[in-house]
Amino acid sequence: MDPIRDEEEPEYTDRYRCGHCGHATTIASRLIVSTQILSAVLGGAITLYLLLDHLNTVLQGWQQGKDQPLLANIGLSLVASLLLIGFGYTLFRAVHNVYKRQRYLQAGR
Repeated sequence: MDPIRDEEEPEYTDRYRCGHCGHATTIASRLIVSTQILSAVLGGAITLYLLLDHLNTVLQGWQQGKDQPLLANIGLSLVASLLLIGFGYTLFRAVHNVYKRQRYLQAGR
C-alpha cells in the first residue's frame, strides 16, 4: 500500500492506495487510535467506579428499606451502564482500527 497525500484532507486520517489493484482506503492515524484507547480505558474505569458505587448504595438502601435514594441510584446505575457500554464500543472500534492499520501497513511492505 502506498500512502496518498491530499492537501484538502484532514490530518487525522491516512489514505493508502494499493499498487496492484488501485483500491484506496482511509484509516485512522496513530494519534486518533491511541486517543480512543486512552479515553475508553480512563472513561470506562471512572464509569465502572461510579456504577459500582451506585449499585452499592442501591443494595444498602434495599437492605435498610429506604426508598428515597433507591430510585435515584437505580437510575444513575442505568445511566452508568449505558456509558460503560459506550466506552466499551469505543475501545472495540479502537482495537479494530489498530488491526486494520497493521493489516494495511503490512500489505505495503
